[in-house]
Amino acid sequence: MMRKPDSNPLDTLWRCGPVLGTSSSFKKRFSRYRGVGLVLLVPLILILTVLGLVPRQAPIPRPEHASSIQQLQNHPGGVRYAIVFDAGSTGSRIHVFKFNVLPEGLQLITDTFVQLQPGLSAYAGHPDKAAASLKPLLDTAMKTVPKEHQDKTPLSLKATAGLRLLAGGQAIEILDAVRAYLQTFPFRMAPDAVSILDGIEEGAYAWLTLNYLLGKLGKGPEATVAAIDLGGGSVQEAFAMTAAEAKHAPQYYTIKLRGGTSEYTVYVHSYLGYGLMAGRAKIIDEAPKGAGHPCFMKGADSEYVYGGVTHKARAQGGPADPQACSSLSLQTLHVSKPCGKEDIPQDYCTFDGAWRGSPRTGSEYYVSSYFWDKGMETGIIADPKAITWTATPNVSACWAGSGV
Repeated sequence: MMRKPDSNPLDTLWRCGPVLGTSSSFKKRFSRYRGVGLVLLVPLILILTVLGLVPRQAPIPRPEHASSIQQLQNHPGGVRYAIVFDAGSTGSRIHVFKFNVLPEGLQLITDTFVQLQPGLSAYAGHPDKAAASLKPLLDTAMKTVPKEHQDKTPLSLKATAGLRLLAGGQAIEILDAVRAYLQTFPFRMAPDAVSILDGIEEGAYAWLTLNYLLGKLGKGPEATVAAIDLGGGSVQEAFAMTAAEAKHAPQYYTIKLRGGTSEYTVYVHSYLGYGLMAGRAKIIDEAPKGAGHPCFMKGADSEYVYGGVTHKARAQGGPADPQACSSLSLQTLHVSKPCGKEDIPQDYCTFDGAWRGSPRTGSEYYVSSYFWDKGMETGIIADPKAITWTATPNVSACWAGSGV
């Protein structure tokens, strides 16, 4: 089992090489949120893009949002608020944004952030309980937004892979119950205020947020960085493509985004069911029926509940078998699955039948969410005060294999 490194990690540094690296300019913009900043700021980009602050055009046009949110932009002056719920697969979060309305646009004053667990998908089959789980977050909103502003404050809730993975009509039942519950509060809601973000939206907003914060927008695609966001139910990858790359991309893998004065063709793909929690369920279920699981220690016999489904985890007779566990985990990825027509080279495919194009080398990637958490737990990120951390795949593998 990997653990956090001791206070003096020099031995591992000597073997693996230094991985230190924080960006001071990025740190100044990001210091409130540390490594989870990308995830926490995606709701803000949802508000700001619609309001026309950054970039100059909303990344995914949603004109139906305008009825509630444009009131912020069009107000002649003063203070305004906006509320965004981020309903993730492992927890629900609320952001209450406070803005100054200035002649040149909106100025963010504060972001009141509160989170709780579990997420809405944990209440599959019990929609009323799912809605009621949001009460502590709504209490925060009621306390933060002054009474005289509440009926003018737009509220939206966007859910992600946790609800996308629910079977049948369970997700719709939860959304309907949540919508009805939110409407009992005095905030302003557009007709589509409660909805599920699809994987492309989720990945696109993460890419846009990241490159905005890094000051990369307005330049060519080569100047931008790629984003991989590991959530509980899915993992998203997004990067700007060159004109030559985009020419060969299947249409449903790309989206046009505008940042500053530049337009980008961005590759976006969401691997639904391959987030940290959903992937764990896949690996548990991959073991042959009636056989013990090679990934679990001797004597283990438990249940893992995810998305309202119970997955039974029972160890095999002897000790855990790392090699067999690795092979079993690899099977869940379906790396040999074709990703389109027969003439597409297999190295253009990633896993589970997803197309990604020719192999990319030398690209700069930023990974976030559970990647950061696991990096902290395993010691890849050795400084608990770090905002960002620079590493390479080889360095990360070395640290992981060193037992730290």
